[in-house]
Amino acid sequence: MRMVNTVDLKNKTNELLRNAIAGDPVIITLRGKPAASLTRLTEADLESFVLRHAGIRPAETQQQGPWRYMSLRTPLGTAYVAYSELGVGSLDLADSDASFERTFRRRFSRPIHRDARPPSDLRRSLAGFFSRREPFRGRVDLTLVGPFERSVLEQLRQIPRGQVRSYREIATTLGHPSASRAVGNACAKNPVPLIIPCHRVVRSDGGLGGYSLRGGPALKRRLLMEEGADLE
Repeated sequence: MRMVNTVDLKNKTNELLRNAIAGDPVIITLRGKPAASLTRLTEADLESFVLRHAGIRPAETQQQGPWRYMSLRTPLGTAYVAYSELGVGSLDLADSDASFERTFRRRFSRPIHRDARPPSDLRRSLAGFFSRREPFRGRVDLTLVGPFERSVLEQLRQIPRGQVRSYREIATTLGHPSASRAVGNACAKNPVPLIIPCHRVVRSDGGLGGYSLRGGPALKRRLLMEEGADLE
């Protein structure tokens, strides 16, 4: 723990912030008495802070039936799509049913089983989405992620094909421009990549940033180039 006075706080701000980020509590004193503290925020703390200052109300938790899934061949490989009665809630690329089920259960702590008779309208919509790059018209279920992630993902849905936004731009739209890292974390947690185009969010310095779907940044670049995005 580090004790500093208000003069130190004024003159050594960056140093003290590095201490706090590293997890070392910093106690600020005024006239020799503790007056405030700098503490590293957890991800949950940061989510709560951003939601409060952006005026975003957490979405109501909705009840839903069991999770089911289907798979289909796509130009990117075998895509596995999980859905509830509220809509599509997870999309991933996997080598087998067992691999997808294992990843889904580990990530979301929910039971899931293959649907012997997937809804025909969902299959048609997904086939058009993957083969003809048609916009996905079906419903999306975002109850698997927290309220801050939902607010970020709703912003991503507004990014047109062929365009990109930076993590900072998304954070600014939410009312808190310093939350770029939190936006990046929300993109990494996107349960339905491609359907919600987190690949259209890049770094402010022009770098691509990461991509959670199998294929990583190389796949991200490929998707953006196919969409005609300017990556210069």
